[in-house]
Amino acid sequence: MLNRRVLMKAAGSLPLAWSAATPWSALAQGPAYPSKPVTLVVPFGPGNAADTIGRLIALHLGNALSQQVIVENRPGAGGVSAVKQVAAAKPDGHTLLYIGAGVAISQGLFKPQPYDMLASFAPISIASSNDVLLLVRKDSPLTQLEDFIRAAQEKKDRCMVGVSLLGTTQHLSAELFKQRAKVDFTIVPFKTAAAVATALSAGDIDLGFEFVPPMLSLVKSGQLRALAIANAKRSDVLPDVPTIAEQGLAGFNVASWGMIVAPKHTPEAVVQRLNQEVQRALLHPDVARRLADIGVRAPGGTTAQAQELLSSEIVRWRNVIHASNISLR
Repeated sequence: MLNRRVLMKAAGSLPLAWSAATPWSALAQGPAYPSKPVTLVVPFGPGNAADTIGRLIALHLGNALSQQVIVENRPGAGGVSAVKQVAAAKPDGHTLLYIGAGVAISQGLFKPQPYDMLASFAPISIASSNDVLLLVRKDSPLTQLEDFIRAAQEKKDRCMVGVSLLGTTQHLSAELFKQRAKVDFTIVPFKTAAAVATALSAGDIDLGFEFVPPMLSLVKSGQLRALAIANAKRSDVLPDVPTIAEQGLAGFNVASWGMIVAPKHTPEAVVQRLNQEVQRALLHPDVARRLADIGVRAPGGTTAQAQELLSSEIVRWRNVIHASNISLR
């Protein structure tokens, strides 16, 4: 029988991507991972930014795993059906889920809870970060954030702020801004970012809270102006737009995000292997370039950082929802 020293020597000859990510105990267990195609469930329709990001990662992840990674779009029901599907899947790493910040918001927004994210999933990696812009029409008299705050103080509920739908990152960013800036304004929900842009251009609303990707070309072409960005750091694609924190609200830091998770109890060795390969995918020149082109950051990071983000966002948005007395029932 081979002794432990001989086995360890043999293990050391395995390819680095597997041996470095897999503890000794996992090597002694069952067939190597993955043993069949991997499914990445995306709770959004084709063409959505999350779908684009998911497919980019899936392509390079599949190459690294030597198995096809199939993207399964499962929109509808606010993502609940997709979340429940993956939560109930066998925890072997062959069924994954791409989630957005909306799942953290839902934990404080709906009663009873449709699912418990922390109890049901093992975070693998943060995949993307999507900045929120504060936008005005091109000829707006508001030229800096201080102007908007003053206008909101004077007009109060007659000051109109547009967002894409209620219960979204854009909506709750506006609610958090109200709380931090100690101002009041009326939040006007629209069905799409394009509708927010149209209302801004027409002067129907004073300001909009919206993501960078759908507004990037409008800002760069001068059709809309960005007063501020909600992230703690300026955007590489809009470096001249100051942050909210720079303009007086210290510590203000909001962004939407995308994350890849697996069902709870997925083996730790598999989770860490996936984390390493997702990091490599995010650093691939093609992925990095395409994400940068649409104004999306790709922070990546460890599984612990993904877990901390999910946990802290659930707490943060639950507090904002409670303080603003928001209910969508």
